[in-house]
Formats: sequence, structure tokens, C-alpha cells
Amino acid sequence: MDSKILRDTEYAKCVGLLAELIDLDTDTREKIFKCFQSMGIQNFFMHLELVDLPTETYEKLKSIKSIIGLFDGKGGQA
Repeated sequence: MDSKILRDTEYAKCVGLLAELIDLDTDTREKIFKCFQSMGIQNFFMHLELVDLPTETYEKLKSIKSIIGLFDGKGGQA
């Protein structure tokens, strides 16, 4: 399988999980997917403040970023 197709499939799964977790609308879901494609998941969370998202979504994603930081041993730096 082509690595881009595989990567996009994984990005779609991740966006789907985020959508279920924080109740994303279709437009926001698509915007996050495109960000994942262009910058990757780690960079997306590292530069979350640069992404044009609704305030409520941004705050929820910041919380997820903090949780990821707890589990990756970097103290909140996703």
C-alpha cells in the first residue's frame, strides 16, 4: 500500500476519534484533517494556536494536548 494512502487513512482515523471525543462539526473535522496532511499530528498539536479553529474546539484540543503530554513524558509539550 502506498505510504501516503496509509498515512491519510491513519489521519482520517485520528480525526474520527477526535470528532467523537469533542463533537467536531464536518467543516472543523475537514480542516483538522487537512492540517494533519500538511503538518502532521505532532506539529498540529505543537502549533495549535496557528490553526483557525472555533474557540471551544481550540480549548478542547489544548486539553487533549496536555493529556498527551502527560503520557509522552514531556510534561504537556505534545
